[in-house]
Amino acid sequence: RADWLREAEPYLAGGGASRTVARRADGGVDVEWHTTAARHEAGSPNVIGVYSIASACKALTEAGFDRLVAREQHLVGEVLAGLAEVPEVKVLSLFGDDAPRVGVISFVVEGWNSSHFAAALSAEYGIGVRDGLFCAHPLVRTLLGSDPGEAGECGAPDAEPGERSLNAIRVSFGAGTPDEHVERFLRAVRELVSDGARWKYRTEDGRCVPDRGAAQV
Repeated sequence: RADWLREAEPYLAGGGASRTVARRADGGVDVEWHTTAARHEAGSPNVIGVYSIASACKALTEAGFDRLVAREQHLVGEVLAGLAEVPEVKVLSLFGDDAPRVGVISFVVEGWNSSHFAAALSAEYGIGVRDGLFCAHPLVRTLLGSDPGEAGECGAPDAEPGERSLNAIRVSFGAGTPDEHVERFLRAVRELVSDGARWKYRTEDGRCVPDRGAAQV
């Protein structure tokens, strides 16, 4: 509320937030703070940040939003088609397979804990994905329905009993993603499903990590 902002102590004390600063006869300082938004905006404005946003908007406009959307949709189609060729992969969808998608796809792999699969993608192929229930625990649990796979070498130790494997994998990409990255991701998924992980993994601090002390296969 505006009246709260006018009366509240400045978030940061400094130049820009003060209207006047005067020295008293006893050596103390009297400060009169602004009563507008400047009251809570001490210091130099984030000029670099503002310029960066403006430059990004300019670059996106010059590239053409239609072209960017078309490029992203092409990549979405490539990823979905590639995952569809692996029977063990189940793509999660809230609105159905034919619903429009952006460059974010969540899936699970039969016989794999998602944390284990994500760790293998990272350690063995240098591919970063997210794993877990993300920022929508009830929704992802509903989409998964039940335990989709096995715990594998490591899983989700902090999960409730019966939900040790109840998590998913999320891969993200955009208009700037090279075709080669998509091809490498799909190749990695196929190889992990068909051949298994080459390394051993364990759970450490709630995360699935390569077991450096164990023999790798």
